Amino acid sequence: MRNNQYLWFIVFAIVLLGAPLRLYGLNTHPSGLFGDEAADGLDALRIIAGDRPIFLTENNGREALHAYLVSFSVQHLGRTPAAIRLPSALASTLTTLGVFLVARSLFGNRIGMISALLNAFTVWPIMLGRLATRPALLPLFITFSLWLGITAFTQGGKWRWILSGLLFGAAFYTYTPIRVLLLAPILCTILCLISSKYRRHWKGSVLFWAALALAVSPFVTYTMNNKDEVFGRSAGVAVISPDDSVAELFSTLYKQTSIVLPMLIIPGKGDWNLRHNIPNRAALDPFASATLLIGLLVSLRRDYRRITIPILVFIFISLSPTILSEEPPHFGRSSSTITLLFILPALGLRWVHSKLRNYFPSFLAIALSSGTLLCSVYITTRDLYLDNYLGTPSAGFWFDEQCTIASREINSFLGAGWPDATITSDNSPPHPTHQVLIATNVCPRYSSSGYYTVEFLVPLDLGTVSQFQRYDLHSLPNLSSLQENLLILAIPGDEETLVPLLSEYHITNIVDGPWTPPDNLGNSWLVYRSIYAQKK
Repeated sequence: MRNNQYLWFIVFAIVLLGAPLRLYGLNTHPSGLFGDEAADGLDALRIIAGDRPIFLTENNGREALHAYLVSFSVQHLGRTPAAIRLPSALASTLTTLGVFLVARSLFGNRIGMISALLNAFTVWPIMLGRLATRPALLPLFITFSLWLGITAFTQGGKWRWILSGLLFGAAFYTYTPIRVLLLAPILCTILCLISSKYRRHWKGSVLFWAALALAVSPFVTYTMNNKDEVFGRSAGVAVISPDDSVAELFSTLYKQTSIVLPMLIIPGKGDWNLRHNIPNRAALDPFASATLLIGLLVSLRRDYRRITIPILVFIFISLSPTILSEEPPHFGRSSSTITLLFILPALGLRWVHSKLRNYFPSFLAIALSSGTLLCSVYITTRDLYLDNYLGTPSAGFWFDEQCTIASREINSFLGAGWPDATITSDNSPPHPTHQVLIATNVCPRYSSSGYYTVEFLVPLDLGTVSQFQRYDLHSLPNLSSLQENLLILAIPGDEETLVPLLSEYHITNIVDGPWTPPDNLGNSWLVYRSIYAQKK
C-alpha cells in the first residue's frame, strides 16, 4: 500500500512539474494571439450565444469540441488569449497522466514514470499545449481510450471496453487525424477475429464498437449530409490523388516518409513551423533520441516483440496524417504519436541502467541513468524558457503579435476588453464618446489570421457599429460626425492626408505602432501609425 502511495505521489509530482511549462504566461508567451486560435474564440462566442454546432464550417472547417471547451473559459475569463489557450494547456497537462497509465499498463511502473516525465518535459507536447487549437485534445482522448482498452484486454471488465469506445468515438470531435487512427482499432479487431488466442475478447470488441458508434453517430449523420464541409480541409492538404498512378503513389509516399521519420530524432529535421516547434528542432533532444534508438533495438527482442510491434504500428499510423499531407513534417497533424512514443526511450533508458549495474555500484548506476533523464529535462527547459523562445520577435510575428498589439491599443482607448497582460478582460462598456477607425490594410480581412485576432480581442463588432469601423482615403466619414475622441490606426503615409483634414475639428497626435521583426535582409516595416484626435 505504501509503495503504491509513493508511486502516485511521484506521478502527480511529474504532472504538476510539467504543468507550469504549459500554463505559465498564457497571455504573454507567445506575445501574440494567432488567428487560428482567435477563430476558435469567435466560435466559442457563438456557442455562448446559443449555437450548438457539431462541426464548425468557418476557417476551412474544424471539429467543434475545442471551441466548446474554449466557451467555458471565455465565459469566466473573458476575451483573452489565456481563455482560449487554457483548454489546450490543461489537455496537454492531463495527457502526461494518460501517457503514464498507458505505458504502465504495458511495461510496468518504471517505464510509466519515465515515459510520463519525458512527455512532461519535451518541447513537442508543451508547444501543443500552448497553441490554442485542436491538436492538443487528440492525444488526451487517445491515451485514456488506449489505457482503458489495454486494461480491458488484460484484466477484463465490460465498462472498460465501453468507456474506451466512448472516448475513442468522442475523439472524432477533437481533430481530423482521428479518421486515420480508426485504422488502429480496426486492425486490433481483425487480430482478435483471426487469432484463436485472442478470440475470447470478441464480446469486449463488440462493446467497444457499439460504444464508439454511439459516440460518433451525430458526427457521422452530419458528415453524410455535409461531405464537402467535413472532408474539404483534409482533401485540400492531401498529397495523393485518386488520379495518381501506382508509381506516382509510391514515389510520393517514399518521399514524404523520408521527410517525416527523421523529425523524431535527427537535429534540423523537425517541424519548421514556429507555432508548433522551435524551428526544425527534432521532436526529441539528443539524449532522448539516443535512448529511443536503444529502446527500439531492445523492443525488437523476442520477449518484447509481442507488445512493441503493435506500438510501432500505432506510431506509424499516427505519423500517417503528416505523411499524407502538405508541409511535412507537421507536429500538429501527428500529435497522437506522443501517446506511445516515449515508451521507446523509456525502454532504452531502463536497458542502459541494467547494463550500468553490471559495472558500477547500484547508486552510481542510478545516478548516471537519472542524469541522462535530467539532461533531457534541462535541454527542454533551456530551449523554451531560459532562452525565452516564446518571447522572441520571430515567435511573436508568427503568432500575429502586431494585430494583438493593435487590439490591445484599441481596447485601452475604448476602456473595454483586454488591454494588458492580465488573465481576465474588462467587461465595462466602451466609452461612448470614443471611436476607432482602422485602415483596410491593417490586419486586413483577406488575411484571416490577423483579422480574426482583432475580431476576437476587441469587444465590438468591426464594421457593424459606428464606434469601430474600417476606413479608406476614398470614402472617409463626414468629419463633423466623428466622436469627440478618435483613434485611427492608419497605414504609414495616410497621416499626410488625414491630419490636415482632422485639424479643422480636432487636435491630433501621432504615435508609431509596432514594427515587423527584421527579415533575412534586415528589413523591418512599420505596421501602422496611431493618430489620436480630440475635438477642440
